[in-house]
Amino acid sequence: MRAIQFISDILGWLLTLIFQVVVSYLAVFLLSVIFSGVDVSSRLGWLESLLGLWMGYLIGVNLVGQITLRWAWKSLRPLPLPRLVGSALGALIPLLILLPIGYSVPIGASGTRFYNLVTNNWQPILAQASLFAALLGFYVPGMLPAHRARNLK
Repeated sequence: MRAIQFISDILGWLLTLIFQVVVSYLAVFLLSVIFSGVDVSSRLGWLESLLGLWMGYLIGVNLVGQITLRWAWKSLRPLPLPRLVGSALGALIPLLILLPIGYSVPIGASGTRFYNLVTNNWQPILAQASLFAALLGFYVPGMLPAHRARNLK
């Protein structure tokens, strides 16, 4: 009986992670459609696209995570504020690493050095790292000893 419970917990956790990633991508897509008029060939437009990535990841990870913690994982504490702060900081750190890279190269249109180096190479890598760090930042507060001790009471 314990093995079945363990397997169902693992499958539930994996499904939660998959839904968090899917809803994060959906939120980024919806934000990109809403703000489709942003000129990404300017610095401000590029920064707005990074802000859209950050907001989309934050919405997707926290929305699905809090829903599953309240409906499916009732034995765990939701910890909404620590999880929100953890995922916000986690998603922000890789994007902050991208800022000096982006500001070190002159901006230009498609086919320029900025477009090839920053938009095609570094931005996709660090955007995926941002999503992974947001997921990690969401789950870490529940693993901290102070929060775990409160769960047992």
